[in-house]
Order: sequence, then structure tokens, then C-alpha cells
Amino acid sequence: MSEDPPTTWAAPWPAVVLGLVGALGLAAWAVTATDPPGRLLTGLAALALGLSAVFGALARPRLQADADGLALRGIGGRHAWPWTRVDAVRSVRMRRMGLPASYLEVDVRDEGPDPGRLLVLGRLELGADPVEVADALQHHRARAGRRLSGQGQGPDRDEDQQDQGDPADGEEPGGRA
Repeated sequence: MSEDPPTTWAAPWPAVVLGLVGALGLAAWAVTATDPPGRLLTGLAALALGLSAVFGALARPRLQADADGLALRGIGGRHAWPWTRVDAVRSVRMRRMGLPASYLEVDVRDEGPDPGRLLVLGRLELGADPVEVADALQHHRARAGRRLSGQGQGPDRDEDQQDQGDPADGEEPGGRA
């Protein structure tokens, strides 16, 4: 049985380059603007877009999966979790400003006083459809020997499952008391 090669995801280079060009354009506009409030706002937008583009260029790969586990590269460096510390991988579909959007959610456990962490990554950060990334991560988990507990339909297997509340708090899952 051969090991799967590492699978990586990162922001697409055209988006990074477009962000840098946009930041330069906004910076030029801020320099030539005549009104001080417009200069400030355009300068802040140029700074935010430029920092986002630089982050997209430096945090590569943003997400990596291999036989050992999962790794995320961010501002604070690279964080890695073995598959035994990855509790759930799912894609979440929702509407943002009337448009359909999907996100990758990964529940991981760290050691320490606040062990739980939820990683949320979008299409732009991954450079791929989050649903496909979730499928690939599930494949890596299965290949690593991670088995799901429960009755075969755990929360990390159902990509479209929504939180229906906790029946133990006196409410029924549908929201009726």
C-alpha cells in the first residue's frame, strides 16, 4: 500500500497578482486625491488589499494534508495536527449577500487550556471548491486509519447538516418547546 502524496491548497496566483495591482492602483489614487478623507479611506483600502495579497503570496500552501495529518500556514507560522486530533471535516453551504457560498470547516484539538479550534477556510484561500477539499481531506483521514464513531452518519460526514439545537436543553430540534 503506497502512501498518498501531500495534497496542498493555496490562493490562486492570478488573484494574488490582481490584489497587488489593485493595491498599487488604490495607493496611486490615494496619493493624487485632493480631499483628506478620501485620501485616508483610499489609503486604508490600498493597505488592506496589499496586506491580503502579500499574505496570499507568503502563506503557501495555506492548507496541506498528507498521511500524517493536516497543516495550516498562517500569520503566526505553520500549525500541524495529526489525524487523531482532527475531529470533524465538513463543508458548509450558505448564502452571503444573496449569493451561494461554501466554506470548509475543520474542528481540531490542540493541547493546552483552550484545546478546541475551528478552522474556517473559503474558496479564495483554498483556490478550490471547499466541497472538493472536504472530500479530499476525508479521503486522507480514511487512508490514515481514522474511523468515524457513531451510526455511520456523523456530523463530519453530512456536508449539508445544519445545527438543529440541543434537545437536552428542553427544546425539540425543530425549535418548539
